[in-house]
Amino acid sequence: MIGNTIKSFMCKRNYGIRSYINEADLPPSKRKRFENLPVRSKKNKTEMNNDLTEPKLLGVSLMDYFSIEQLKNHIRNLRSTETMSERSVTNNVCQLCSMDSLDFVPTPIHCSSCYKCIKRNLIYYWAVDESDRRHCYCNNCFRKCSDDDNVLGKNKFQKAKNNYRNEEPWVQCDKCECWQHQVCGLYNANEDLEGQAKYICPFCRLKEIEAGEHKPLPVSIGAQHLPRTMLSDHIEQRLFRRLELDRNERAKYDDEVPAAADLTVRVVLSVNRNLKLNQQFLDIFQNDEYPPEFQYKSKLILLFQKIGGVDVCLFGMYVQEFGSECASPNRRCVYISYLDSINYFTPDVRTVKGETLRTFVYHEILIGYMDYCKKRGFTACYLWACPSLKGEDYIFYCHPKSQKTPKPEKLRLWYKSMLRKASEEGIVVNHTNLYDQFFGPSTRNSAAHLPYFNGDYWSGAAEEIIRNIEKENRADKAKKLMTKSSLKAIGNDNVYADATKDILVMQKLGQTILPVKKEFIVVNLRFVCINCQQVIVSERRWSCKQCKSFHICNKCVALQKTHRSSSGDEHLLSEIVMEEDDIPVSTEDQDAIIENDIFENRHSVLSFCEKNHYQFDSLRRAKHSSMMILYHLYKNIHLSFEKEHFEGHGALKVKLMGALVHASQCCATLSNHCSFSGCIKVRQLFQHVSRCSHRVAGGCALCRKIWSLLHWHSQTCRDTSCIVPRCKDIKKHGVAYS
Repeated sequence: MIGNTIKSFMCKRNYGIRSYINEADLPPSKRKRFENLPVRSKKNKTEMNNDLTEPKLLGVSLMDYFSIEQLKNHIRNLRSTETMSERSVTNNVCQLCSMDSLDFVPTPIHCSSCYKCIKRNLIYYWAVDESDRRHCYCNNCFRKCSDDDNVLGKNKFQKAKNNYRNEEPWVQCDKCECWQHQVCGLYNANEDLEGQAKYICPFCRLKEIEAGEHKPLPVSIGAQHLPRTMLSDHIEQRLFRRLELDRNERAKYDDEVPAAADLTVRVVLSVNRNLKLNQQFLDIFQNDEYPPEFQYKSKLILLFQKIGGVDVCLFGMYVQEFGSECASPNRRCVYISYLDSINYFTPDVRTVKGETLRTFVYHEILIGYMDYCKKRGFTACYLWACPSLKGEDYIFYCHPKSQKTPKPEKLRLWYKSMLRKASEEGIVVNHTNLYDQFFGPSTRNSAAHLPYFNGDYWSGAAEEIIRNIEKENRADKAKKLMTKSSLKAIGNDNVYADATKDILVMQKLGQTILPVKKEFIVVNLRFVCINCQQVIVSERRWSCKQCKSFHICNKCVALQKTHRSSSGDEHLLSEIVMEEDDIPVSTEDQDAIIENDIFENRHSVLSFCEKNHYQFDSLRRAKHSSMMILYHLYKNIHLSFEKEHFEGHGALKVKLMGALVHASQCCATLSNHCSFSGCIKVRQLFQHVSRCSHRVAGGCALCRKIWSLLHWHSQTCRDTSCIVPRCKDIKKHGVAYS
């Protein structure tokens, strides 16, 4: 294992100045990393000079993209300036952070029997089956179980102690040969698997830039270069407007007004899914009252902020969208399934209304999302205000210890504050809770009216209730528990067994939800008929001007032209004609399908980050983890546009875009060629375009791809003085292929 660990950062020693490994020259903390590695023969000066002339790839570290100021800030943030000169020559510590060996948070090991986390330094037993699945048992469970209880025999299990340490890997500068943690150096080992890249530490980079030997590479893999969507643009533009308004208000009272800068909102997952229901759940309904499956779109929205030159992922939100084509009761509903954040947002100031700017930004993302959904034709949004348990992560792996998990009551107040803002803007009509909406005395009590979401609490609780009823011989006991008189009392005369099961499930589910009903928030984006409890999507509605909460649909108004208030007064109803485009007929999503295996769901994200030690427990690790997440996003993200000529190659397209910008700015000549490999490739592509006689009109596939790249760049470019060829023309006139 130690040999494998060192290979990730020592494979680069095949090239460079140090061409042999002399363990005696290494500090004690690093000698152990060279076990099982072959000793190379020492090269002579001629061979070393030949190595130096061989071109090496750049971009293996974000340091290659940093300006002088960004490099200085990065060093300053990692350690104090007082100890910099004193400790930079010490070989036993990281040149950047002045720390020695640092361990990642241990990967949790869960018992396959009791499912509890096995505590550190305790004995456990493990084995791997034929499908390479790892089975672990805590000491107590392993002693209790027999060979019959386990697929594998007990003799195949190995005894181990849960004391394994994962040390942060190191990397050595190719110029000064000093050592740094890969996390501190923002080093991407995945970009240097063959050891062909050059890693230059921040100190040497500073000297090179000041001496005119290096020009920072153009950033091509930042958060802002991720594909934009109509949804991300809507949220981002709204967020910027609201931040500007708040800053202007604060400027009336303060001379210095720090602003939240370098924010990027992106949708990194947008895929169609089918949610199949458990047959056990469907069996409680009659006459196919409930559909066997629902179609929905799963999305992940992320917020990045550039901190110290690095795009740090601060906020994530998984949502489920059930459109107009979906069957009832899920039709036109959205469910915000998971929301998570990291508290590194800057600046740490308060808005003009007194809330933290961080809260303001997160609220605006939620409000912006609901506003976009309402404009698309969605009518309701469901939230489950449930904070994570201690030590549990929703999306981001390893939160900072200083970040406290909010109590349920505080989280509810957080959501209510957000909904109050949305109501003031007219985005939210009103909000209630799941119990009052579906379990109250004035509502029709049937589980067929409850929307069913993937991973929601009530659906899982209902299925557990059904299993318990079956164990208790549900048919007989249901008839005893739910007599004809009790059915009439709740407004139902149906005494058939299936109807009784439905009502019994609703009764028990209501008892379960009632104590925590405030956690299950129902947000109405459109008016709901007070009589039939259906969203009013017809051309007109009837409302009471004196009672703000009284609205009735066109179908139910025939039953009552007036209504009595709580004081006994009779009020007339006023007809309100709704605008033709108020509620779109279809909620069809105009954005592209964005597939991403890593971010398929929150469990895959956590598993991926846990496996690769992409932690967020400190800012230095959050920067490196975000850098690696962006790297994998570009590598794995796939766009499906109908007219896209790079379909399935999102990472390639983004890299070419970065190379396109670089080549447009690069001043390299034949005698002094550019060390950036992408620059040469782009120049060759443009040489082809200038010489090609077929062009796009003649069917040249290469020319067509180049024009597709130029069009894509112009769509994402916000630089009014951009020097990329044809960028201004395409943005101004929409130049077609030529």
